[in-house]
Amino acid sequence: MFTEDVHLGLMPIGGRTEKHKEFAVSLQGSEDECEKTRGLIGEIGRYDTHDLAEMVCDAVEEMARHLAWEGCAVYEIVLDDDGAPHVWSFTSKGLWRLPRWFLQVIPRGDWDLWKRKWTVVPASRIWYVDMPSILGGRTGYRRVLKRLGRFEPLGPQFWRKDLERGQQSKNFDFQGYVRQSEIYFDRITKAWGWNRRDWSQERSTEFFNVYKMVNFRWAQAVLREHMIAALNSLFARLGITCEVKVKGLPTVDDILNTKREFLDGRISFGAASGRVML
Repeated sequence: MFTEDVHLGLMPIGGRTEKHKEFAVSLQGSEDECEKTRGLIGEIGRYDTHDLAEMVCDAVEEMARHLAWEGCAVYEIVLDDDGAPHVWSFTSKGLWRLPRWFLQVIPRGDWDLWKRKWTVVPASRIWYVDMPSILGGRTGYRRVLKRLGRFEPLGPQFWRKDLERGQQSKNFDFQGYVRQSEIYFDRITKAWGWNRRDWSQERSTEFFNVYKMVNFRWAQAVLREHMIAALNSLFARLGITCEVKVKGLPTVDDILNTKREFLDGRISFGAASGRVML
């Protein structure tokens, strides 16, 4: 659930938003360079579209999906017969970063197919996008995912097995287990402000719920700006003189200002929510 929330709603769905009328996506470069840029952006996204805003939103969401599940997004840079660059995503599992090289360990089941156990790829052929360091980087983020997996929200395994057998576990406080699990989840996702999709006020105030929501939108803004910068860095690396520009969405600084005003009591709950939502 956490991984889904990280990347969902990161960009306006379909490249459209009613809340932010000034939202717009543009390419800054010559016509030929912009055409190369559109081609690469289309390869990164999941869906075929000719609308630039939708194309960029789709590409950023897809990059974020990889980061949400693996802590990084990895792409191989391939040149066609005409020397034009293309990018293809692949899993980071079994991938090791070395100075100037990447080592990929091939799963045992694929040894016969590839006729090897590992392969070495020059760093010049890999585009590697890490989780922003302010959000823990790849290592810190994967640590969060590992810790989230330690507790099952539906109860521990022994308790669920007893339920399947129609037995009642003795001396087990399920409600206490849920409360402690929620406290644990809140602690390890504190940097993100994740609310576990829980807007109830049973154990927290409305103020705290809005505060966490603003924090989570800040984390998503960090991720959004990080990936747009990564895209532009890729284009420059490939010698493409073109940049993607996105305007009209809440920036990291905008959300930090909203957070300060909210904490100072200068804006209402609704105003704080309206400023940061897409």
